[in-house]
Amino acid sequence: MNRSLVSGELFSVEHQVLTLGTKNLSWRLVECCVPHFSCRKWICIGGVLYYTASVNSSSFSSMLVCFNLRSEKFSFVSFMETFSRAMHESTTLVNHDGKLGLLMSEDSSNVTRSSKSFDLWVLQDDEWSKHEYVLPPLWKDVVTETMCIAGMVGTSEIVLSPRFQYVPSYVIYYNVESKTIRKVGIQGLEAFQGSRFYTYLNYVENVKFL
Repeated sequence: MNRSLVSGELFSVEHQVLTLGTKNLSWRLVECCVPHFSCRKWICIGGVLYYTASVNSSSFSSMLVCFNLRSEKFSFVSFMETFSRAMHESTTLVNHDGKLGLLMSEDSSNVTRSSKSFDLWVLQDDEWSKHEYVLPPLWKDVVTETMCIAGMVGTSEIVLSPRFQYVPSYVIYYNVESKTIRKVGIQGLEAFQGSRFYTYLNYVENVKFL
């Protein structure tokens, strides 16, 4: 995705695709009729790449973009009618049983010890359905700093990591079915103390042709 500066704002005006595993490794242009600025949130489900986007670089995400890896066509998912606001930075895209999900804290702000619940919005047949997960009282004793939502493992465990890593480093697993909390330590990050970290789940080294 190439970006251009128009009146002080960044827009994406050119999209390119490179297919790995083919003899002809060359970038080719694909057309998109809606100019947008892509954000950091993305996920691939069933051969479709979903990512959040805004109309320019200075606004919150106001659209969900879908790029079909087979047809190489763009489409857009509406959510402003459902949420009546732009998507907050803390919102995370998840794969919920093969369907696109938006996972966020109840007020769409950062996750802290004062958070009371998580909201999961699942898209099926162009309709959003809401699932609410209320946090147990033990939550306040386990969470001591601002957390980021890393995603979900399967359909039952929400994974959170600190916004900044300090020793001892850790991640938190919250099981929405059993309402249990696990705090798992991570070793070997001492040299990165105080650094901003991004946590990615279900990593697989696989570049197979979709």
